[in-house]
Amino acid sequence: MHKPIAALCAALIIVLAVAALVAGSAAASQRTDNEAAMLQLIDHARAERGLAPLHVRATLSRAALAHSRDMMRRHFFSHLSQNGASCAARARRAGYATSGCRSWAISEVIGWGMSCVGTPQAVFRAWMRSAQHRSVILGRRWRDVGVGCVRGTFNGASGSWMYTVDVGRRGK
Repeated sequence: MHKPIAALCAALIIVLAVAALVAGSAAASQRTDNEAAMLQLIDHARAERGLAPLHVRATLSRAALAHSRDMMRRHFFSHLSQNGASCAARARRAGYATSGCRSWAISEVIGWGMSCVGTPQAVFRAWMRSAQHRSVILGRRWRDVGVGCVRGTFNGASGSWMYTVDVGRRGK
């Protein structure tokens, strides 16, 4: 009698593990799709204005994703982390190095929404209607970019999307 129960428990654990793996892959794929869509929107807007495309940097992407995750998990919305870290500090910590650079600069835009106002297109449109956000996205000085996007519950609203875009430039 104990063997059938043990076998049933083992089978249930395997089914749950596979389900979690599939769900995690689907969420990662969606996140990647949203990040790719945001990058495409940024590069398209820059190209329309004769600006160079930005180079995706893994270090800036890590910093942006970590900040989006942190804001979603801790239910805050700010360019400063709850521990007081700025986007520059987070980028340095993620490896966007300042050493060996004659000049170094970084800026950031953040956005969130749910349902139809949480799509990359809706968040991007909102940024482009804001002079301050638009100037960051279309800044001539920027050469590098990282995008981080997560889905979750934000301030009680399930199905919310949190976006962080970090742009930077390092001069040798």
